[in-house]
Order: sequence, then C-alpha cells, then structure tokens
Amino acid sequence: MSLFRFRYPVSMRAIILFVGLIVTLQLSAQSVEQNYQHHDVMLSYGLFPIDQFLSVESAMLNKQFPEKRYVRDHYTGSGTVSLAYRRITKNERLLWGFAMGFNQSRATLYNVGNEVGTLSRQFISIAVDVEYRYINRGIVQLYSGAGVGYQIGTEKLTAPIDSGLSDASGAINRVAWQANVMGIRIGKSIGGFAEFGFGYKGIINLGLSLQLY
Repeated sequence: MSLFRFRYPVSMRAIILFVGLIVTLQLSAQSVEQNYQHHDVMLSYGLFPIDQFLSVESAMLNKQFPEKRYVRDHYTGSGTVSLAYRRITKNERLLWGFAMGFNQSRATLYNVGNEVGTLSRQFISIAVDVEYRYINRGIVQLYSGAGVGYQIGTEKLTAPIDSGLSDASGAINRVAWQANVMGIRIGKSIGGFAEFGFGYKGIINLGLSLQLY
C-alpha cells in the first residue's frame, strides 16, 4: 500500500507536467500561426485589362489623323503580368503595399474604313494597393481591395507595306487603377488566389501568394 501511495503522486506530477507542456506548445503554435504572415509576395496573370475597353485615342494618333475618325479592330493582348508586395497588419485583415504590372497589345487600325497600320502598345503600371479581408479563417481568406498609381505606355503604328504611309510612335501616360470586388485566397504560407474586378490588372486575376515572416 505504501508503494502504491508513493507512485501515485509521481504519476500525477508527470501528467500535470505533460499537460502543461502540451498547452505551452499549443499556445506557441498558435502564436506562430497568427504571426507568420507579415509579408505577402504575389505573382499573378490577369485577363482583359482596362486598355482593351478604353478609347483608342492618343496624341500620336490625333496628330496622324486630325479628323479623329480612326478605330481599331482585331485586338489581341498578352494579359497583364503583375508582381506585388503587401505588408500584413497585426490583425491579419488589412494589407497594404505596392504592385507593378506589364501588358502589351496589338490591333489593326482603320481610318475612315481604310486600313492604315498595325497599332502596338506596351504599358508598365505602378500602384499603391490596399486589401481588406472580411473573412480570414484557416486556409481561406475572402477579401476586397483597390489600387491607384500611374501607367507609362509606348505605342507604335506600323504602316502597311507599299501604302505610302509612314510609321509613327508616341507615349501614353495616365492614371492606373484597379478595383477588386472580390478575391479569394486558399493556403497558408503558400497559396493560390483569384481576384475579380476591373482595372489595369484585368477583370480576372489569377496567381500565387507567398507569405513570409
């Protein structure tokens, strides 16, 4: 009986120590999980950027065709490749940072119904981004966001061979913006995301996200 009474308290102490260790490790794991995402680096590809829907008018084209009766057709675009960095705040709901995007396009230009050349354009966009996560549970985050910045572009009009027209080039500089109505990210330190909105990144934006300490 004395042996039993001696071993029982020792077992209880071991259980208490074990439970205490588990609780400590669990609290530590929760702390790491809550704080692991301080920085978010995102690489994405967007379809249907805003340039596809804006007026084709530019200073260079107005100089070439003062009547402004030109239109473009047979539009083809590369989509927008974007790289973004965002800082995640302590509550893990608000993110802010910077983004840069690149896209290019080609189209046939017509003036008064006559083909006058191939119009090629390239754009680099730099913007400040803000994102708010209204659902942030486990590996699923739902959010909305917006960005505003500046877009630097170049354009070149290549005249048809033997048309008698000359080539021309110019610059297009304007405000760049993006409004994301809804976005979803799935994953923890590494995840995939899809965004739906309108602007320089496009209407549909798909990519990968890497969140670091």
